[in-house]
Amino acid sequence: MLSRRRFLEYSGAIAAGVSLPSGITFAASGAGATLRDRIEGMLLGSFVGDALGGPVEFQDRTLVSRLPKPPRLWRDGEALDGAALEATAGRVCLRPYSPLRPVPEPYGHWLANAPAGTVTDDSRHKLILLDALRKAESDNAWPFDVRALARAYLDWPNGAIVQNKPGYAALCEEWLTEWLYATRWVLGQRDTGNSLPPERLWNGLPTCCGQMVLLPLAAIFAGRPTEAYRAAYHLAYFDNGWGRDLNAALVAGLAVALVTPHEGTERGRMWQAVLAAIRQTDPYRYSKIPWTTRSTDRWLDVAHRLAQEAQQRPARLFTVLDREFRHTIKWEAQVPFVVMFAVLEMARYHPLAALQLSIEWGHDTDSYAQLLGAFIGALHGVKLFAPDLREAVITRLKSDYDSDLQSDVRLLDRLRRRALTGSLFCFDKARVPWAGES
Repeated sequence: MLSRRRFLEYSGAIAAGVSLPSGITFAASGAGATLRDRIEGMLLGSFVGDALGGPVEFQDRTLVSRLPKPPRLWRDGEALDGAALEATAGRVCLRPYSPLRPVPEPYGHWLANAPAGTVTDDSRHKLILLDALRKAESDNAWPFDVRALARAYLDWPNGAIVQNKPGYAALCEEWLTEWLYATRWVLGQRDTGNSLPPERLWNGLPTCCGQMVLLPLAAIFAGRPTEAYRAAYHLAYFDNGWGRDLNAALVAGLAVALVTPHEGTERGRMWQAVLAAIRQTDPYRYSKIPWTTRSTDRWLDVAHRLAQEAQQRPARLFTVLDREFRHTIKWEAQVPFVVMFAVLEMARYHPLAALQLSIEWGHDTDSYAQLLGAFIGALHGVKLFAPDLREAVITRLKSDYDSDLQSDVRLLDRLRRRALTGSLFCFDKARVPWAGES
């Protein structure tokens, strides 16, 4: 790890107008080894979080409580004091899918009785983005735009990974049916038998789609939150309404997390830098729209309010989350967003305790944990995660999807360096027209 002396402040466009808390500076782009480690931590942390949450996603809490080493069922009045924080962090463990989810599911795991470390669609979406970026690099097909990502979605079901694995093709077809309607539209097809406007996707709801797909972009724009936001925003044909802004703001925050020093820095102050980036990175001026509140700000405020209302009692937090989202589908964009920041504040920004708490509320556990895992991995590096967690997830990624983590990390780091000297993404225009549009 580099000493604080060797962290230098980014200048000019790198800071992109983000006012950091006093005493916090961006790490220099030349901090190669440390930044590389944190890019790996970001990517692996997302995969680990997905694998942690996958086996218990949307499962009955009583059944979950009967698992070996189960997530805790918090009782009223139990407080998250220092000892409880460490105990909560100690409960982080991977588990197999066979007790509760033995059958493969299109949006979940694709193996029967999937072993511990298996990921779900939250990670598959990132693999498609990474494949698309690798192809763009191989073909020197820059700038990368929304149509390149859409083409990757259309091509992925026909690739060797899906076609050569028993059962994958049928699962993939069901998984991507709704996505591919929007994808074909983006690529210029207007036959409504197999293509439909992206604004229709998931009934027009703001969802966590961008949180599943776009987080790796933060590595390419490490320390450059405005560019990270704009790249995410313009690729997000699957995000509707204010969800597009919220999800792009998360990528901006993650870009800052990657370069926020943590050596000798109190945890809460590190997160102040991330929160500042999420709030302040607003290149399309959502916060200036008359008679409205920017949803990104609104949901950050909700997360803080719920954490304060809970008063360090997890059962109370889960009760107020249930109340806040009683009429909300649990994968709408705001839910993982609020869960992440509420459990972080409650856990006093203890990374692994917060990760475990994100699972203990229940519902869409893999989506909550993959988002949180990316942020804590970006801030603390890959060694935050125990070797058994890392090895199990890396093994399953290779076996199930022929995905090599180190290859993906090298790809992102190469693109990061290249993006410092040239434009790799087409986000300079107000909007890249979809095929078939004038």
